[in-house]
Amino acid sequence: MSDSDHLELTRLLQEAKPLLEPMYPDQKKKWMSESPLAEDISELLARHPEYYDEISAHVGAGIFPKPKS
Repeated sequence: MSDSDHLELTRLLQEAKPLLEPMYPDQKKKWMSESPLAEDISELLARHPEYYDEISAHVGAGIFPKPKS
């Protein structure tokens, strides 16, 4: 696990959490498709599928698709 990638993930999740908390599921889907922040988290998740559980714990399950191992 890359420390710099994990630090970046932590920073991105801290930024995303307050944005996502008040949203309804359909708003979260729109955010996923339009947000550069969501794109950055998705890129980290693609490189590090082991981060999936941590991401789900921070922003909610099902927002980001579970990577195929």
